[in-house]
Amino acid sequence: MSERVSETPKPQPVLSVSPSWPNPGASVTLSCEGLKHQSAGWRFFWYKDVPDPSSNSYSIELLPGSTNGTEQNSFIINGPTHTAGFVCRAGREEPKFYTDYSKPKFVWSADPRPAASLSVNPDRVQHFRYDSVSLSCEGNSTEWRVMMFIEREGLSDFTCSSWGNMTGSTCTINISWNNSGVFWCESKSREFSNAVNITVQAHYHDGVILVSPVHPVTEGDPVTLSCRYKKQNLLSNVFFYHNNKLINNDSREELKISAVSKSDEGFYKCQHSGKESPRSWIVSTLSH
Repeated sequence: MSERVSETPKPQPVLSVSPSWPNPGASVTLSCEGLKHQSAGWRFFWYKDVPDPSSNSYSIELLPGSTNGTEQNSFIINGPTHTAGFVCRAGREEPKFYTDYSKPKFVWSADPRPAASLSVNPDRVQHFRYDSVSLSCEGNSTEWRVMMFIEREGLSDFTCSSWGNMTGSTCTINISWNNSGVFWCESKSREFSNAVNITVQAHYHDGVILVSPVHPVTEGDPVTLSCRYKKQNLLSNVFFYHNNKLINNDSREELKISAVSKSDEGFYKCQHSGKESPRSWIVSTLSH
């Protein structure tokens, strides 16, 4: 009786990007990891994930300098200025073999002059389930589409039409539990807007959210953070945390930072009556 041989699935590398939210002009390092025996003749190929004008999907293009692969499992991109997705895979010549493509990872540009501007209404990072949120694109192109990226899902058909209603250049969605992700606008000519994070508070009835600006704060500008329930706009007796460290020893209504600096960057959350909000990243940018 002959032994049945099953086909071994191809390994899939894991791509990481650092930093994923770079300052304008900063370099980004891509790393293709998770493969065993990396010294055994692997060469690494690097791709850009770009919008496909003929559909709502994405296609990949080899990055310059990657045609023949690289010996190192890291690749530096100097001074990216636009939001972009990236993919990697590895291959060997003898015997000829290629891994699967990694899942895409995005670099979210902090370009102060993006091709389009994405505004969010209500203008905050965190939202409650079933909130109605509008995302509007403003730019030179007449055909913007709003896109959403969820880390665990990848990039399959995440245009507004899949999970909301697009009217002109505005996408309106009713927030559900799985709408936490990064949103941006893009055109068929591959122009991108700034990108924004949206985080959903899963506890609909008694959860709290941190009210924080959806866009980066300019260094030197003031910023005010507050805490709220679904049906109560401003809570008192609130504690605020910066990178999990309590930053006010008295309970208050708001956390006011008079002039934001680099030391203020990090994760913030609020706490009220023992209930904690999700955390949100506050980032500052240089004024121009």
